[in-house]
Amino acid sequence: MRKKRFTLIELLVVIAIIAILASMLLPSLQQARIAARKTSCTNNMKQIGTALMMYSGDYDFFPPAKSANMGNLNTRGWHWLTMPYLGLDGVYTGGDWAEAARRREKGALRCPEIAPPQTGLLDRISYAMYGFGPMVVYFGFTPAKLERGTAGNSTSIFATKPGAKATKAEPGCAPRTSTIPFIAERALDAGGDAADIAFQDGNQLGYSSTASASLGRIKGDTPKGYSYFDFAYRHKGRKNILWFDGHVADVGVDQLHWTGVKP
Repeated sequence: MRKKRFTLIELLVVIAIIAILASMLLPSLQQARIAARKTSCTNNMKQIGTALMMYSGDYDFFPPAKSANMGNLNTRGWHWLTMPYLGLDGVYTGGDWAEAARRREKGALRCPEIAPPQTGLLDRISYAMYGFGPMVVYFGFTPAKLERGTAGNSTSIFATKPGAKATKAEPGCAPRTSTIPFIAERALDAGGDAADIAFQDGNQLGYSSTASASLGRIKGDTPKGYSYFDFAYRHKGRKNILWFDGHVADVGVDQLHWTGVKP
């Protein structure tokens, strides 16, 4: 009795069917991976929120985005002050900027959607903290302790504490703690790489209606979104934000006020 063998035609048909099925499944798998990275980023921000609350329990105030003394290689910014509460070593006395950058984007402080720090992007950060200057100046946000700069200047850095709130409103905008960004995936500066660990307004977060970069730059063509607003809106056109009341939720382009709050 002769054994049944596949003919060449039958084998090619089977291969074609497998290729078609693979082409149908791969996009779904890619979307699942993207969704998983966004979920991981959301969990990062929740961990950061818990760490910030633990810090405030020890020091009364939240850490400022930038300390009065930023220290060697800027190792006194909010990332470093928060590290011990995230299970990371927040002390670095070396002089290697690459190593400092790697440690600043580690664990919960690194969004999985972007590549590890690399040459030319050593100043880049995954997450930035609100400096609260506009909130204090425009909305009477209190309690807020001046950390860097001059009182009454919206570009100054303030340290806030749990329970702080706005005491006045500007026309068309009355921020609540649930509408004030605390930690955010911020946008690229024109020609930069989101290097500033602090943000002060909606422009830096990608409020394109008044930003110098145009809407046409939102969709970048460089790896991992290293192109203007696309860096911040890296989760399928949306960005994660830890709001001042402690919840984490994402926003799309122009869903933030020019002062950095959600109207």
